[in-house]
Amino acid sequence: MIKKIFEISRYTFIENIKSRNFMILFIFIAVVLGSGVLFSVLAPAQVLRVILDIGTSAIEIFTFLSCAFISVRIILQEMEDKTVYLILCRPVTRATYILGRFFGIVSVMGAYIIIMTAALSLVLLVRGWNFNIYIIGIAFSIFLKILIVTSFSILISLISTSPASSFVSIFFLWTLGHFSEELKYINYLLLKDGVKITPVIKLFYYIVPNFSKLNYKDVFHIQALNINFTWVTGYAVFYSAVLLTFAILIYNRKEL
Repeated sequence: MIKKIFEISRYTFIENIKSRNFMILFIFIAVVLGSGVLFSVLAPAQVLRVILDIGTSAIEIFTFLSCAFISVRIILQEMEDKTVYLILCRPVTRATYILGRFFGIVSVMGAYIIIMTAALSLVLLVRGWNFNIYIIGIAFSIFLKILIVTSFSILISLISTSPASSFVSIFFLWTLGHFSEELKYINYLLLKDGVKITPVIKLFYYIVPNFSKLNYKDVFHIQALNINFTWVTGYAVFYSAVLLTFAILIYNRKEL
């Protein structure tokens, strides 16, 4: 089973690396270089901070969009075109197919993050930045978010009937996940005023992934704040495993 998962993930990786999606890396480099030129009138320290903020945000946004697009295209389109039969007609279980696709997409996103982080670091070094290992922490925290997004994208693609509804659902999860702490505060205010809807908000708070816990790029400059990467890694892996389990259960019952 492990060998088959590896083969499917390797095929997924090669298939997407050869596609035009890889052009997004050149767009990212253009954005980073453009920001360096645009803000060159600022003081050197400010330029570095601006490039770093824009660069890390671009890595996260570009990787998220690529992940959502690739996941929906692979799963939903293969089911609609019936090309998934070419894989499932072999001695490959549906669980193996889902896991293979998941690890393949994750490996592609990991490659994107590594290349974009290296490009950003190079631009910063040219501008006089002293390398700091925190940029690796930022890249890793983005990768943990992508684990969750990929597993959710696969799950929603099995439930949804169109790419548009899948993208909307993924974007909704991404947006709501970044406002989890705000939901908690809203729940507190409504509970204080005796509003009955608070159980629904609390349910959303516990179900939706808390991406704010993985926003290392927003807090790395606060020296007194330490991120427990062991905890957040466990959180991302556990959440992804739960979503993949649901995806496999749904796919096993789905008529192709």
